[in-house]
Amino acid sequence: MPTRTALGICALALLLAILGTGCSSAEDEGNSDAGKTFHKAAGPQAARLAENMVKAVSAGDGVASVDVKFEVTQHPEVGKPVDISFAFIPTARLERLYARFQTGDELELVKGSETEQIARPVIGSPIMHTLTVTPKRDGIFTVTAVVLMDSESDSVSRNFSIPLIAGTGLPEWAPKQAVARTAP
Repeated sequence: MPTRTALGICALALLLAILGTGCSSAEDEGNSDAGKTFHKAAGPQAARLAENMVKAVSAGDGVASVDVKFEVTQHPEVGKPVDISFAFIPTARLERLYARFQTGDELELVKGSETEQIARPVIGSPIMHTLTVTPKRDGIFTVTAVVLMDSESDSVSRNFSIPLIAGTGLPEWAPKQAVARTAP
């Protein structure tokens, strides 16, 4: 049976692998909307940006009417703001799309805590948004995107989780002292 430490190390390794795929230190050259937290992206540039992003994990059952992808623009450091780029990609016809972001006390929401309400977003066309957070301490944290999707027949809310490793992540776990066994 795996120990708690072994399970924790496996979970951390998986989280690092997922986050490492979505991290990039490259600047987005030619982005005239760099100062804005939200813009409707159109054309092949937005599609290329979304292709290189990591898909956020949804907590709901079934298929969502939107894919949420993200990219952390640099390694998060304690006390320094970091941008997280998002692409909301409608996969079904929607009347309205809206997202609000939540974090725990370990992260400060600096800018972009919610999107505008997007009326009739185009299926397959990424809608870009930038969220800025500042980690308050080292650790592994979660940003939650609460996405509201209205269609002609219903209104659905879905939570998407985005992992964020700040600074050195978790402090090294001290190994447990070996229990001395005596021979019978």
